[in-house]
Amino acid sequence: MQALAEYNINPYDVHLADITLKEVMDMCMKKKENRIEAGTMKTYRTYYNYLEPLHNKKISSIKAVELQNFIDSLSNLATGTLKRVRSYINMIFEQAMEMDIISKDYSKFIKLPKHKAKIVRKIFTEEEISLLWDNIKELRYADVILILIYTGMRVNELLKLPKSNVDLTKNIITGGSKTEAGKNRIIPIHPKILPLVIKRMENKTEYLIPNKTGKNYYVYNNFRKNEFEMIMSKLGMEHTIHDTRHTFATMITDVSNNESAITGMIGHTNISMTKRYTHTNIEKMRKELEKNKLNCWELSWLFLTFSCILLVYYC
Repeated sequence: MQALAEYNINPYDVHLADITLKEVMDMCMKKKENRIEAGTMKTYRTYYNYLEPLHNKKISSIKAVELQNFIDSLSNLATGTLKRVRSYINMIFEQAMEMDIISKDYSKFIKLPKHKAKIVRKIFTEEEISLLWDNIKELRYADVILILIYTGMRVNELLKLPKSNVDLTKNIITGGSKTEAGKNRIIPIHPKILPLVIKRMENKTEYLIPNKTGKNYYVYNNFRKNEFEMIMSKLGMEHTIHDTRHTFATMITDVSNNESAITGMIGHTNISMTKRYTHTNIEKMRKELEKNKLNCWELSWLFLTFSCILLVYYC
């Protein structure tokens, strides 16, 4: 920050070439702090953190190739997000131009990767779920796929779940990750998968789902490639592993309009996030519930939904 501090004292007597990208970003963020919405500032901070690999580089030394390599390294992000990151970088470099720290704005040469087709989630059909049940003895990890479908847990949450977080007296799982809403949430164990969970609890490791060596939890990528994709292939199904969570979200919102319970079990902060996971809508839920033709499976879901609320408030 020394170079920028000297610039602020005397803009005409400082080695501009020494000012880093981080210093320019800090100054730019400070200028905008009281001029923009809190949500926009939070988004800017996210992009600020993305740029950490370039923080300590002198901004005058950052050329188009380096900026392009940085954007290319974020290929996991959606096209829309990449556009906004690029706009943020443009803003920072424009600021540097105004301050005469750089003489050329290389951020204008950043090219975005070709648009990636949006992944369309497919829920598991009743027939496919039945087929998984039919094969839990023949296919070693088919039970894990069913546990994922009936709990809505993120894959890594379940794979890293310690057995100490499973309470078989109350039939609940305590766990979660990724978001604050997802941490330490209560997840009811559906009666249908309770025997599967009990069986898994018998293993000698500290984890509910140990790997094949029986010494540690199952690493996500290994489980996806060696177990999930193999099972999908053998059963003639076409799904990504994340379809298990989408299936749960759709099932639970099909039979309940208790938004607090739904978001609590899934681990979202609000129902709008859950809607991104579902293939239905609130109006459809209400109409279906009003028909009062729920089968036993659906009634058990309703029971568990409200049991979850009771557990949160009274246990």
